[in-house]
Amino acid sequence: MLAQLFPHPVYAEDQPSPHQILTIHCLHRGYTVGAIVGLFVPFGRAALGAILRRPTPTFSLPWTARVLSSAAIGSVAGTSFLAVGMTIKMWGREEIEWQDRSWRILANKGQNREDDWSLGGILLGAVGLGIAARRGGLAMKQSLWRATAGGAAVGSVIGTVGHVLTSSKSVEELESKVVAGEGPWAPNQRA
Repeated sequence: MLAQLFPHPVYAEDQPSPHQILTIHCLHRGYTVGAIVGLFVPFGRAALGAILRRPTPTFSLPWTARVLSSAAIGSVAGTSFLAVGMTIKMWGREEIEWQDRSWRILANKGQNREDDWSLGGILLGAVGLGIAARRGGLAMKQSLWRATAGGAAVGSVIGTVGHVLTSSKSVEELESKVVAGEGPWAPNQRA
């Protein structure tokens, strides 16, 4: 996503728009991480209730609506948390530090691929669950906006999982180098 929107010069000190690149990156990652945490809340409550042998409380929302709502709330919380965290971390930093971090994000092919998968998941999840909620395809007692926000959050997580599951080629290459004794970690390569 970011690699298509912003130019990537040869040197980090020539990187234009470093504040925008780093901010978009942090907010996007916060959105996904918050959605992941939010997805665990309903499952964690159910598991904790089962472990403590307490009766499961009755909820006014169906299970699907609770998961989507929790993911949506988690994504907003994660985005907010990382916005504050980035502000604290980067407050008073030199321009070259912003440029260097932004340049490294754009140079990281895996990160660019993750951004693309996650954004695709956000769009498909929002549209898909928005249409399903609009047509009454989901047992939900919530607004169209909440269903769409929850679908986007779940889609972001699914996109991230899809990226991880389909990027195994690089893992296989690394494993073959380790087995072959190649790379900087190999005993014959050390000085």
